[in-house]
Amino acid sequence: MLDMMPPATVVDWSSDVFPKMLTNAMPLYGFLVPGYWCDIGNIQTYYQANWDALEGRVDVEIAGERRHGNVWIGENVEIGYDVRIEGPAYIGNECKLKAGVFINGPACVGNFSVIDENTKVSNSIIWTYSYIGENSRLRQAIVCRHVTIKNNCLLEEGAVIGDDVVVGEGSTIDAGVKIWPDKEIEPGSTVHESIIWAGHYKRGLFSSNGLVGLINIELTPEYCARLGASFAALFPKGAALAAARDGQRPSRMIKRAMVAGMISSGASIIDLSELPIPVVQYYARDHRIAGAVHIQMSPLDSRSADIRMFDASGVVLDKKVERKLENLFFREDIRRVHFYEMGDITYPQDAIDSYIDGLIALTDVEAIRQAHLKVLVDFDHGSASLVLPRLFKELNIEAIPLNAGFDETYQSKTNEAFAEARRQSALITRTLGCKLGAYIDYGSERLFLIDEQGELLDHHEALGVIALLALKAKPGVLLAPATVPQTIAALVREVPGSHFVPGKTEPSALLRAAQQHQAQLASDASGGYVFPDHLLGFDAIFTLIKLLELLAKDGRPVSAVRKEVPRAAYEHRLETVPWDAKGRVMRTMVELHRDAPVDLADGIKVFVDGGWVLVLPDADMPRYHIIVSMEDSEQARALADRYSAMVKTAVGDTGSASPATAR
Repeated sequence: MLDMMPPATVVDWSSDVFPKMLTNAMPLYGFLVPGYWCDIGNIQTYYQANWDALEGRVDVEIAGERRHGNVWIGENVEIGYDVRIEGPAYIGNECKLKAGVFINGPACVGNFSVIDENTKVSNSIIWTYSYIGENSRLRQAIVCRHVTIKNNCLLEEGAVIGDDVVVGEGSTIDAGVKIWPDKEIEPGSTVHESIIWAGHYKRGLFSSNGLVGLINIELTPEYCARLGASFAALFPKGAALAAARDGQRPSRMIKRAMVAGMISSGASIIDLSELPIPVVQYYARDHRIAGAVHIQMSPLDSRSADIRMFDASGVVLDKKVERKLENLFFREDIRRVHFYEMGDITYPQDAIDSYIDGLIALTDVEAIRQAHLKVLVDFDHGSASLVLPRLFKELNIEAIPLNAGFDETYQSKTNEAFAEARRQSALITRTLGCKLGAYIDYGSERLFLIDEQGELLDHHEALGVIALLALKAKPGVLLAPATVPQTIAALVREVPGSHFVPGKTEPSALLRAAQQHQAQLASDASGGYVFPDHLLGFDAIFTLIKLLELLAKDGRPVSAVRKEVPRAAYEHRLETVPWDAKGRVMRTMVELHRDAPVDLADGIKVFVDGGWVLVLPDADMPRYHIIVSMEDSEQARALADRYSAMVKTAVGDTGSASPATAR
């Protein structure tokens, strides 16, 4: 038989050796033995072998406790509310099945894997240490080791996801598609063909709002140490870098891992412990250090953390520096210093003091003290409560604090919970007769206003009130995204010596434009306000104190100032657009409006009688924004419908638009 096998050649028993034996009339016998045999040569037989074991066709001992029917549960498994498991199914050790999960067997879930809320797993196999995001669907799919499937994904029949793959939010993996290991799929992608040789599909580490990742799934200690080393490698050896966080345990873990990486790359660390983001930015600028990093639990998703990185001026890194950091990170081209070149760690105690001193220096203290103001502030359990009470005492402000203490069980709010929290704050503001109500977001960057009558101000109303008061006190430039209603620009033009400059929606570009135009005030029109004389960053703490000063000097209540802010019809739609079609949509829009008055500074803004319509690609998601500002509401809706249809036509999609929701 060995003579039938040429050396250094691939030979198959069934297709090469056995046929030759039969041709040469050599004896060939079969031997019947008891037991189970399955030749796993393809995906289907791999499924079948697993299902046969679960259904008792194979005499194997399955680890775990056998429960109702053919359902095995391993050790220390966490099963949430309203979880359904229909066998046959195997759930491995240390797994977590969150509320509303449905395991529709046959199915296997490997050790240490997590399946998040309201996800359905049908006829699928999940290996160890994998994460399946909420509201996802797996239909006869295979998910290998250390895979991350983000929220709202769909894996169709026969899809196979290799080790260490990340599938972005809202993605669809079509039937039979195989993704080889170490790939990253952009959010909203639809993958029609197998991905074998292509590299990472992700554009980079950063979104428009910094670096965001799932805690201990994407943002592991190893990952964060490499990230810290890459950040430190941007600066000369021996550079001083500050590190701070919120009060949550995951943030502490991430910060310590990043600090270890930064030290390994030759940086000296200034450990600021727990501080609000604006205080860290102010410290970086005021103490002339090379840069800073801040870590906090994401206000939008408690499973994720936000990592912000700042330069020596306390400003978020610009795109050029972000790309440089990404190159260092992905190429692992990281500086490793000798042991005697590693920096030390210091623990200064003056960060809040220096921030308060700087804020007070820009504030008319006596005007506020003499006004005897009474305000309600909801801190959302954020770090602003470390700073504002001291300022209130210094400025003789009677403050009614809500949610001011640290809460280790804090969870990010849904849009519904956020709206309800604001309604409760509004009710208390009116009941207690406060001059102003304020809701400060968890990161201390955004401010949401309530007038003395308990009325909630939307983002555009709040921007109008603050801009009107600030520019009347000190005329100058208001810079805000091109998405704000036309009434904001008209309002600013009425203030002598002031004018409006439209900017981009991307925060980093907006901040640098504010510096370039020497703006008196800038805003992202989403609750973030920038007073460049104080800090080139969004600062809810300073904004609140400045607003109280302006109200004290003006003498009128917020409701009276609000009446001066004109209203406009405003429509905001979202249209899903695949990544590979986003460029085509913009080209189509430009061609269709070649002879029309347009502005191409950010997306394409088309000016029409009575207003404008803006078609704007989203920087982070596969979608477009259609925003209309008009004098007449019916015309605004009609124009939004028309341009939504134009975007769909350019994409070749007949789906419906979804209304925009934002905090």
